[in-house]
Amino acid sequence: MAIKLIVSDLDGTLLNSQKLVSETSINLMQKAAEQDVDVSIATGRMHACAAFFGREIHSKVPVISCNGGMVRTADTDELIYEKYIDDTVAEALLAFLFENDVYCSWYIGIKNLAPYFSWKMFPDYITVKTLNFIETGKAYKKYTHKITQFILRDNKKLPVDILAELEEKFGKYVSFQQNTGYTIDITPLATDKGTGLKLLAEYLGINQKEIMVLGDGDNDLPMFAYAGLSVAMGNAKNTVKEKATFVTADCDNDGVAAAIKKVLKI
Repeated sequence: MAIKLIVSDLDGTLLNSQKLVSETSINLMQKAAEQDVDVSIATGRMHACAAFFGREIHSKVPVISCNGGMVRTADTDELIYEKYIDDTVAEALLAFLFENDVYCSWYIGIKNLAPYFSWKMFPDYITVKTLNFIETGKAYKKYTHKITQFILRDNKKLPVDILAELEEKFGKYVSFQQNTGYTIDITPLATDKGTGLKLLAEYLGINQKEIMVLGDGDNDLPMFAYAGLSVAMGNAKNTVKEKATFVTADCDNDGVAAAIKKVLKI
């Protein structure tokens, strides 16, 4: 089947090491659109980031954020789908993280919340112009309704020391994903980029075999399992490369553009 939808991860995939989309990638995305191929994004980041880069690649279809927990348009912020963590679970999670002095941020709708803001904890967001950031201080109990995702953050190492205890306490209610960089994502159960992609495909009326996805991390594997064609970046983990249809160049050498050119022959 011909490809009708291309969905790319952001960090380590569409974005280079400077957290920018290259002009080459933007041009190839536009050429794909000229061939009636929709282009979109699937990321663990918040919607504001997905929308920002969705507009850069001139996406005309909804983008996937929060590791599949949200599907929303990039241009008008129209909500297509959103899945939340139970409010009681969210409050207990936040209490545990605050008590154990674990830095975290969390998403409510298109807002990004954290006890305090520090660029050290958000180095990947440096190229995004708007973040809708709210500093909660210790008043986190005001902000536990309709949370789509938590992100445990550290600027030096993965915050894995606390992970085993978190999984024991909350594993029945939420999922944990180690992301690229120094973050761990906490999402509602049965939520990942694959479920988000399925919802987007059904919304657009596109067969899964007509979808091409690109990624570099373990959280991209559910997309790989769903899509008809999967592409791993040259900088991807070996576990990701092993599951891909083929491997392209790395994110600093226009791997996304090279893959699109190869598949669409443009």
